[in-house]
Amino acid sequence: MNTEQQTPLEASRPLGVAQDLAATVLDAKIVYARKVVLTGELQTLSTPNGRSCLLTAIRLLSRVVGPLCVALPDGLPDLESEVRALGDAIWSQGDVQVCAYSEDCFVDAVAVLNVGNQAREDLPWTSINSNGWIARCTSTSTQIPGDCDQANPLGAMMAASAGVAEVFKRVYSVPAELYPLMDCEQLSLFTLDPDRVDVGPPLPEAVRLPSTLMLGAGAIGNALALLMSQLPLEGKVHVVDKQTYGPENFGTCCVLDEDSWLDVSKAENLADWLNEQSGGKLEATGEQAYIADLIDAGTLKPKQIDLVINGLDDNQARHDVQRLWPSLLVDGAINSFGAAVVTHRLDLPSWACMQCTFELPNKDALEKQAKATGLGADSLKGGTNRQISDADIDAAAPEIRDALRAGRLAGATLCSMLPGLLALKRMGVELDEGFRPSVPFVASAAAALVMAQVLRRLCWPETRFVHEFQIADLFKGFHTSLSLYRRAAMSCPCTQHRSLIMELASRRRA
Repeated sequence: MNTEQQTPLEASRPLGVAQDLAATVLDAKIVYARKVVLTGELQTLSTPNGRSCLLTAIRLLSRVVGPLCVALPDGLPDLESEVRALGDAIWSQGDVQVCAYSEDCFVDAVAVLNVGNQAREDLPWTSINSNGWIARCTSTSTQIPGDCDQANPLGAMMAASAGVAEVFKRVYSVPAELYPLMDCEQLSLFTLDPDRVDVGPPLPEAVRLPSTLMLGAGAIGNALALLMSQLPLEGKVHVVDKQTYGPENFGTCCVLDEDSWLDVSKAENLADWLNEQSGGKLEATGEQAYIADLIDAGTLKPKQIDLVINGLDDNQARHDVQRLWPSLLVDGAINSFGAAVVTHRLDLPSWACMQCTFELPNKDALEKQAKATGLGADSLKGGTNRQISDADIDAAAPEIRDALRAGRLAGATLCSMLPGLLALKRMGVELDEGFRPSVPFVASAAAALVMAQVLRRLCWPETRFVHEFQIADLFKGFHTSLSLYRRAAMSCPCTQHRSLIMELASRRRA
């Protein structure tokens, strides 16, 4: 638990999202005094999916709400022990208390998240559950289906993400006329089609990963690691991220719980956590580095990597990692409201790679970012994942120079300073991708999309290819989802150097 008064770094990202949603309560002291109840129905919580929904919801809620009461029905001693242990271990904005279910638990609750299918109009009630690849959420009088027999943590994580989004709207007083409560929303991560809600096939008992690179150990990377620890995965995973964890990450990273992780390599910490949680089925290693540096130095070669799972929401990194030309590259992207996944397959050359899909920042975007943060445009051109220089301080707005000097003394990167700089500049300017405030449940929605695409390709390669899938606005519901298909650009290396890329791939398989 976070026992100290909230700092801008820990509170600014969720509060920034609330501001983007036109929320009427943006005072951290008020928000984190509002009581939230997480509960569930015995029949649902007795299933693996119900358990996953509940435990994931605890991790996500703890980052964005204050007092959290977990009210469990009788008859679940093992789950109760697990919840108590998790509540004691996780970082949280307020107290996490576990109690026996009773109607008294709901007194003064601003929001109630129920793992089940009941609908209640007498309480600020949201129900979530999942079955196989399907995620479900409702906050109205319309019940969601109650079947939860087919275990799959992907659907459970997506359901928890949607449910916490509903809680967020209530706790932060997001206007209902702009963001109505969800009404029996469902999404299948197998079909990735809002009009085809299919439970999908059961997961295999084991899934052997090819040689895998996981890029990014921040908000999306944390949720990816949580999912990978729950899925029946085996194999080697190398985690790369150039940053260390800072206090600002507590508000967005769902497995960042200990102060001992701060100022230590994100990649190494997350790899160690993944090794411990996977019970030895995954062999994870971590490395603090720029992906471009590893490729340029030859320490990470295309012949070594056949699967890239990208959770680093950075366009330059996307361009750099594409140079490995893996057989499968699955990329997660987020903004304040929505989550997306983009997939590139070497065996489908008609569709855009990451370099085709994501444009690098142009001059106008840099100027917008400079205005929002107070940094000089030249400081942003080369990326912000580096140490602060004298030139950065000299070019910055006067009101943030002292903060930059303090950050440099502490060894902070420009990127880790951004939330605090945004707070100093009074957030509100429209920001470009990578600079927007964020919340952990949008990141976890992106992670569920990413791992769904990975498994669809590895285990069911004949399924319909989806190049890009977006949940445009998670706060409005799954019905805002859409699929997009982008053709490969004729000027892109994926088209111009196609024969060389395929020769590289054949050598990798040899």
